[in-house]
Amino acid sequence: MEKVLRSNIWKYTLLLIANKRIFAAILGAYYLTIPDVNAAGIGIILLAGSLAGFVFEIPSGYISDKLGHKQALVVSRVCILLSTTLFLVANNIVFLILAGVALSTGIAFHSGTGSAFMHETLKGLGREKDYASIMGKMSSIGFAVPIVFMVLVPFFVSISFKLPFAAALIVDLIGLFAAISLITPPVLQKEVEEIGVKNFRQVLREGYHLNFFAFALFSGIMSGVLFGVGGFRAPYQAFLEIPVIWYGIFFGIGRAFASLMLAYSGKIKAITTIYSFYTFQLILYAIFILILATISTRWVVVFAFIVINAFQWGLSKVDNSYLMEIISPSKFKATLLSIQAQTKNIVAAIASFGIGFAINRFSYQYGFLYLGIAFLVILIPLYIYIIKKRGSNLAGNF
Repeated sequence: MEKVLRSNIWKYTLLLIANKRIFAAILGAYYLTIPDVNAAGIGIILLAGSLAGFVFEIPSGYISDKLGHKQALVVSRVCILLSTTLFLVANNIVFLILAGVALSTGIAFHSGTGSAFMHETLKGLGREKDYASIMGKMSSIGFAVPIVFMVLVPFFVSISFKLPFAAALIVDLIGLFAAISLITPPVLQKEVEEIGVKNFRQVLREGYHLNFFAFALFSGIMSGVLFGVGGFRAPYQAFLEIPVIWYGIFFGIGRAFASLMLAYSGKIKAITTIYSFYTFQLILYAIFILILATISTRWVVVFAFIVINAFQWGLSKVDNSYLMEIISPSKFKATLLSIQAQTKNIVAAIASFGIGFAINRFSYQYGFLYLGIAFLVILIPLYIYIIKKRGSNLAGNF
């Protein structure tokens, strides 16, 4: 059984590779090729996708905990496959909105669920304590392999903007087969039976008891803001008249650094605490968002996007590992982690629509400026609250 269960590691790694949207570098620019789509239209597309993620996040976590994590991962892959198909055939903003909704739904069924599934797999293998290190290395591979395709995507665009989506469709089919072939880790039947609607209040009480919600909100808000920034990466580069052929290279550089950091997630976690980790991120992202708001020099803008992209994803498994440690005693892991993802989605929806509106009304720099101010106004008080609660947090020993 152990050998069979161990196969989940390489299968889930394949799933992580398939999860990466190889067309991400040019997606914003692709939106602008569709008739009647402008910055405000992009904001609406991102808003719809983020709201869909918000709506499905908690139910997906509940369904995952109740019916099984593997089943939820298969549903995730079907939704993502549908999303890519819709992007491929899109000829108006409605198709783009539906594609964004399908993608966010797929991500909702994967977020939290994938982490919980692998946590149970490693627990079954007796390697639960190696979660951060193993997941970091898997995620590193998941980021590194698609970089080759991401760098080539702009060259595909020189032939047709549709070609990257056709290639992604093949990758998504492979991801679906990988999800179907996963082996369900052994879970006590009692744990499955106890997850019901009548116990949803128990989920909330457990999250409160574990002091999880403040950390989930902080992480979710930060991720949502960064999603809004990333959504306008390609359009801003297009506005600055940077040739589209460079988009994949710049994006690939950021992902390469992310892959390197992910490979050392275990070591990064070993030299930080959850508090120093959040302090570093708060300062780093605030600085670079404000750089985007105040400097329009091409190489500075490109550098800022590369740094944000690299750290946003490169530190993701360290963040996830800290959250997993907080809720380690809980049997509602996917549901609790969905709270962080749901926060991300609602913040991403507001941030994306707000940036799009500000860009359409004023300029790209004003859009990033307003976002940077909101970022600090919201997160600084929450950060202070987390620090003040440090003495009573179970996470205080991290």
